[in-house]
Amino acid sequence: MENTQPNLHYYWNKGIPYVEYKEVIRRQAKDGKDSPDEAVQETSGHIHLNISRMSRNDKTLVLEDLILSELKKLKRKINLLIISEGWCGDAAQSVPVVNKLAENSDKLEMKIIFRDENENLINHYLTNGGKAIPIIILLDAENFSEIAHWGPRPKPLLPLIQKYKENPETYTHDNFVVDLQNFYNLDKGHAVAEELVNIISKH
Repeated sequence: MENTQPNLHYYWNKGIPYVEYKEVIRRQAKDGKDSPDEAVQETSGHIHLNISRMSRNDKTLVLEDLILSELKKLKRKINLLIISEGWCGDAAQSVPVVNKLAENSDKLEMKIIFRDENENLINHYLTNGGKAIPIIILLDAENFSEIAHWGPRPKPLLPLIQKYKENPETYTHDNFVVDLQNFYNLDKGHAVAEELVNIISKH
């Protein structure tokens, strides 16, 4: 993590709403599909898949009554700044949850900023030395100071990550990705919502 605190007010102003974010990544998927660069084509394919995941999550995510109750108790306004990219599978699962939280509280506002265009920002939020996303930064809405941050994955996934790091030959990346997706499909956003609301309600 860098010692110099980034200007989070600047990055908040640079962030875009969820609707605009989805429009941007749709264009990225479309433009990259016919690229002569195979890596760009592959990234385009990931984005296209994640757009489908986000659309499904937007339609099917339902916040539990306990979560809604905690949101109603919020006293202060908090800005949620998400560092993300369209190609990131974890972001496709978590960003719609954050959007759902913001939709259900007049105390929360959400914006998204792209990781690869903002290296100075993501370098302040490295995970074990890597630029893993999404990272969700909770900001005081009045002075834009950081309250806390969350990411890149909910805690129930930590054992899977550890298993993959320790046994990549027997527990392959493909195995890991399948188990990751199965978790998200079964969990339906509950872990992300619970962890975030737990952090928010303490502040």
